[in-house]
Amino acid sequence: MSLVTRCPSCATTFKVVRDQLRISDGWVRCGRCSNVFDATLDLQESPDAVPAEPAPAADEPGPPGEPALPPEPEPEPESEPEPEAVAPPPSPPPVWPDIGVIADEPWPNTPAQAESADPAPALSQASLARSIKALDDFSAVVDQAADAQLQKALRRARIEAVRNARARKAAEAHVVAAPGPLPRAPSPPSPQMPVVTAASAIESDAEPAASPIVPLIDAPANAHRWWPKGKSHKRAVWIAAFMCALLLGLQLLRHERDTIVARQPSLRPVMSALCAATGCELSALRQIGAITIDGAAFAREKTGDGYRLNFTLRNAVAVPLAMPAVELSLLDTQERAVVRRVLMPTDFGAPAVLPARAERSVSLPLVLTGPEAAALPPLAGYSVVAFYP
Repeated sequence: MSLVTRCPSCATTFKVVRDQLRISDGWVRCGRCSNVFDATLDLQESPDAVPAEPAPAADEPGPPGEPALPPEPEPEPESEPEPEAVAPPPSPPPVWPDIGVIADEPWPNTPAQAESADPAPALSQASLARSIKALDDFSAVVDQAADAQLQKALRRARIEAVRNARARKAAEAHVVAAPGPLPRAPSPPSPQMPVVTAASAIESDAEPAASPIVPLIDAPANAHRWWPKGKSHKRAVWIAAFMCALLLGLQLLRHERDTIVARQPSLRPVMSALCAATGCELSALRQIGAITIDGAAFAREKTGDGYRLNFTLRNAVAVPLAMPAVELSLLDTQERAVVRRVLMPTDFGAPAVLPARAERSVSLPLVLTGPEAAALPPLAGYSVVAFYP
């Protein structure tokens, strides 16, 4: 018995076959609006017992009885509205060709279209071609999905095989590295061993993951080979390490000799002996950031053409520091240096060392002489800076 379904988009009724629905899982395409829908949602059985008989009668008397053909089309249009008026939804069709999975023909409105023998074969061939194409497309999609699932399964199997192979190799390496009284006999391979070996061989071509395991496992075994085993060798190693530490300490003392003497004056003889042995000299500690200049003044004297420079050097730390030099710069109206002079500690009568938290006041007369003094622009300012030459 044939089945009837209805398109949910355009409400057109079609005839389908149960076997073809089973092949396509119930999916069909409407021949009027090309909508793809599930035919099993609105599937009904068509009562084709009564209208199935007129179809052969219309096909058989065609060739022999020519006068019988004209009278048949005339009464059929009169009987056409009766089935529609009596039962519009389940109007039974006379005879329709089995179209297939893709229904291209709507439910007939007039019996005259069913009796026309020329368009029915053409429509059936076109719909059959579309049905075959749709089945091919559907089978291609199913094959692609199956291939994708198969590839995923193979990938998971390869990954699991590689993990098992790595774990087995690591376990074998630990067993070999661990000291044991007697070597154990190799266990017989399990049934899954050939599968794992094949998968690991395939995976080793794409990813050499097992190669780094060998150096990591061999490293602990080879790490102590360089260490001497005899007592004399160990004593020599310890002596060499002690000498290296002693040399490093002497290098540090030589580099920080000035700071050590400034903070611990009692160690001056020791540091002097060290410098005599290593060829260095002891000098006062230099920290220019701990020395400030306070009360600087530069002005012309009341009598004569000379100038006088006054400033105070102050030590802000608790250790004696080396006396710095002082640079005096005379500036013009654009704050450019036109005269620059460097005053050493011997120039302003200061000692070589500035005691801890002490200060040194300086008052130094200056005279500008020479032919350049007459050509100097007007002086607008000055700057005094302390530094170590």
